[in-house]
Amino acid sequence: MKNDLSHIENVVFAGGGNRCFWQAGLWDVIAEPLNLKPKRIFSVSAGSAISCGILAGQSHECLRIVKETTASNAKNRYMRNLFTSEPVFPHERLYREMVLKIMHGDAFKQLKRGPSNAIQVARIPRWLGPKSAVAVGLMAYQLEKKLREPVHPTYGRKLGFKSEFINAADCNSPEELTDLILSSSCTPPMTPIMYRNNKPVLDGGLFDNAPVHGVPENSGDTLVLLSRPYRFIPPVTGREYLAPSEKPPVDSWDYTNPKGVQDTFDLGRRDGEALLKTMGSGRITL
Repeated sequence: MKNDLSHIENVVFAGGGNRCFWQAGLWDVIAEPLNLKPKRIFSVSAGSAISCGILAGQSHECLRIVKETTASNAKNRYMRNLFTSEPVFPHERLYREMVLKIMHGDAFKQLKRGPSNAIQVARIPRWLGPKSAVAVGLMAYQLEKKLREPVHPTYGRKLGFKSEFINAADCNSPEELTDLILSSSCTPPMTPIMYRNNKPVLDGGLFDNAPVHGVPENSGDTLVLLSRPYRFIPPVTGREYLAPSEKPPVDSWDYTNPKGVQDTFDLGRRDGEALLKTMGSGRITL
């Protein structure tokens, strides 16, 4: 048994919108003292944005930019735009602007030099069109969440959604990386339907919101960073899960709540500090 995280080879960042700032706060506290230096990252949705920010050394800048952006955005819906060419939902524009600000030249170069980050997108079932896939996929996700609350949902894959991973380092520019992160986070109506290689993609969380299936077999121990508490997390040999100690105080797509973002980051820091204390005392090991 270990009392640090030096044995962790892979880290999975779950999706969860703004709730993923818990992951950033946790990492900020535990990574250095617990010697957390994974070789491979697997991420999805907002977890891909947070993990890229961390790998680029920009987690605090990410927090600052998101707080600044959400503080200046008055609404999550601009109904006056219903009959204009402007979007009702500002999320895609703001998300894109924030990622581009964070992933400037030096940050992007550092990201490409670091551990691989395989970002998951979901390909839609053959029997559905893009718009119907959104409705079916989101309904299935919410239904399974309400009925079973699994850490790894299965309804999406049973409906025919497929998982695809793209390495962040394969992106040739911050703009390409931003498109990839937005594709992994694609959740209409907050964002338009995204396309990769002329085929529609949706939020990878419709397949699995904590994409451990991307981790190759026999590739070492894996740490999974979730973004909300779960009633039950199944034990799996070679895999450890960390989840918030309480519900993060921000909604996934609330782009008007900088305080909630900061409070979620702070919750991650507190949970990280608690983990350091318990591991230091020998009461738990990972």
